[in-house]
Amino acid sequence: MQLKTIVLLLICAMATILATAQQKYKGTMVTKLGQTLQGEIMVNLQGANEELIEIKTTEKTKSKGAKQTVTTTAKYNAGIINHIIVKDTIFYFRDIKTGYDDAFMRNVCVKLVYGTINCGMFQVADGAANNAVAVKFPKASLSELASVDFDYYSSSGSVAMRIIDCKPLVDKMIAKDETVTWTEQANRKQRIECFKNIIDAYNKCEVKN
Repeated sequence: MQLKTIVLLLICAMATILATAQQKYKGTMVTKLGQTLQGEIMVNLQGANEELIEIKTTEKTKSKGAKQTVTTTAKYNAGIINHIIVKDTIFYFRDIKTGYDDAFMRNVCVKLVYGTINCGMFQVADGAANNAVAVKFPKASLSELASVDFDYYSSSGSVAMRIIDCKPLVDKMIAKDETVTWTEQANRKQRIECFKNIIDAYNKCEVKN
């Protein structure tokens, strides 16, 4: 019973943290069903979010000669939201893998800063925090990113299988070209630059094909 109580308290604490981190932003929500909604979006732009994202919309109507303002509040599952736009910046909801055993940051607000949606680099806030820069590999699910700080990518040896269908890039990595490979001694900045070069090479390869 004590263990169950502790687990429940932890769940409540996490929910409170997420709720506290969320703020209201005037913006646009575009769903995968083709809906475009404008209003106040309750969201955490600095990190993880709960499954449901709230938006409050206001619509002015005219009935029997009188103007009325109707405010509607609705919640949408992050999985059906294509993107949101806040202050002219497009944000996507993605799960960022940060460790082994399915360790993820869920429904994180990220912006595309390099490459494409299918093969690119995404960033949370200014990208300075741990796990705040992540990459999308071509074979991965669209909603799943991999943190550049994940130990699995401390060296480039495990990356080649992610881009196996681009032979020129794989050949460069096998030859240990320093523009696309790194060792455990590489710092974060060096890894990020190599990831960018990998993204460039893969996307050029995809265009040719």
